[in-house]
Amino acid sequence: MAAAAALLIYFCVGPNPGCCQAQVSASRLSTAFGDWFNADRPQSLVDRDNLTGDWWGARDALQRRGIIPAVSFLQAVSENFAGGIRTNRIDWRYRLDVSLTLNTARLLGWKGGTAFVDFMAHGGQNPALNLVGAAQAISAIDQNPATRLDQIWYKQELLGKDLWVKLGRIDTTYDFDNIRDAQPFLNGSFGFTPTIFVFPSYPFSAWGGEVGWKPWKYLQLQAGLFDGNTDNTLPAVASADPNAVENPYGLMAIGQQSVNWHLGPPQLSGTVTLGQWYHTGSFQTYAGTYQQDAHGFYVYLDQTLWKSTHQRSPAATRIGAFVQYGWANGNLTEINANLLGGLRWRGPIPGRRDDNLGIGASWAHLSRFAGTPYHSECIVEGFYSIAVTPWLNVQPDLQYVIHPGGTYANALVATVQVGIEF
Repeated sequence: MAAAAALLIYFCVGPNPGCCQAQVSASRLSTAFGDWFNADRPQSLVDRDNLTGDWWGARDALQRRGIIPAVSFLQAVSENFAGGIRTNRIDWRYRLDVSLTLNTARLLGWKGGTAFVDFMAHGGQNPALNLVGAAQAISAIDQNPATRLDQIWYKQELLGKDLWVKLGRIDTTYDFDNIRDAQPFLNGSFGFTPTIFVFPSYPFSAWGGEVGWKPWKYLQLQAGLFDGNTDNTLPAVASADPNAVENPYGLMAIGQQSVNWHLGPPQLSGTVTLGQWYHTGSFQTYAGTYQQDAHGFYVYLDQTLWKSTHQRSPAATRIGAFVQYGWANGNLTEINANLLGGLRWRGPIPGRRDDNLGIGASWAHLSRFAGTPYHSECIVEGFYSIAVTPWLNVQPDLQYVIHPGGTYANALVATVQVGIEF
């Protein structure tokens, strides 16, 4: 069935899309069957890029036409060994993403366009609430169980790739506050600074638009404007009820400026980025009143310290360092300042270029209005990410949490996360 369906797509979607023709030339029929029956032998389970392989040639045929389906699955299991809320249970959770990317240049002959749609399903528990009591998420996938349309957007590149526009329902962390060397870390603060409590990012993507411009090869400017409501699911971080939701409406605006460089003959890449954000909605303060003026900023530095000079690909063995500071209005959000930094080593073991080793720390200042016994929380994280195969990743992770939520005893949390690309 998969081969038949893909063959139908092949004939229906050509250089000039339209309805299937009643008659197909013998040469085109021969080419199509050649794609299916003269393809290379299927790769072994260990070597293939995806668990389900090439679908008897259908995946490659679709990709050549600009149709890229993807299914990914993350499963994380955490246990707290000391302190926190409790140590007598294990929390598990998962995230399933089913997405489709369309390259309009290949599909329609329309250069510079990309369409994307992603459905997300999440289940399980949240160890930050059940085990540790931490204000910072133990894993970036932690949230309440949900199934939703996560993203649907269209991006158009202009002037080569120096100008782009994106419209739709967007997870903004892919384009804003996205520190390259912080991405493999599990703790949510490494995904984006927790001071942006209204950030339209996982699991709260939002309708809106973004624009990016690269007026100079070393400078990039970006801006975004989004629906501030995000389907009534913004967490009421200033509320006594951690499960409550706010409905502030309004708009969320964000801007970002980045300067990039390459140092020395090894061409060690680096970037410094400054971002500012503002939300026009009205939020409940700790005093129980409502106030506008939710705003803040972040700044980060990401620098390659060393890389293998004989490897030219983006996946070359390298060591990178990063540091970030974020700030927000303290009478509206629990975390009003955040400082984090770390080191990431890609390919630490010879012959294992896709493995990652990392250590980092995230310090969060808790608002003085929150009334917690301690006014800060600090998380120290270490991990080793193992690329077992191109489609299977296993990541053991250890986090030591000092003053979880500004209230509980220091905690030690171990997590194992497994990622599968289908």
